[in-house]
Amino acid sequence: MKKLWLSLLSGGLLLAGTGCQNTVNRVENADKTMTPNVVNDKRFVTDGFLADRLQLTGINTATTPDGLLRVQITAVNVRVGFFSQMWSGLTGENPYRIQYRFTWFDKDGMAVDSIVSTWKEMTVIPGEEVQIQSIAPSRDCKDFSISLKEAE
Repeated sequence: MKKLWLSLLSGGLLLAGTGCQNTVNRVENADKTMTPNVVNDKRFVTDGFLADRLQLTGINTATTPDGLLRVQITAVNVRVGFFSQMWSGLTGENPYRIQYRFTWFDKDGMAVDSIVSTWKEMTVIPGEEVQIQSIAPSRDCKDFSISLKEAE
């Protein structure tokens, strides 16, 4: 009987400790006045866990006043709900940390070496929508790719 009570108590403490995770609620303008330049994307997914946690919802581009290509990726941490929160709490994946890197290409499709093409880290809270942005290092850059991975 003591083992049963001990098991129930430890299970209850485990659930109590992992059930209270931070999440994000969001309110936004329902009547959008912006006109983003949405880019059709092509994805190459090798990490299904990352794809299930961080959902890429849009890619926009614009040109800066200096004529540089500017890119914004919108992503949402979709790890919400009781069981996802419990698992993330047990594995230490909450808040979720990712790394990303932009690679820039010239008009011929050749990668442009740049100081901005380094891995950067970001923390994404469950339910949070984030914008990942970068600006091309030169006017010669006409295209881009972004790589995403879980932070180590």
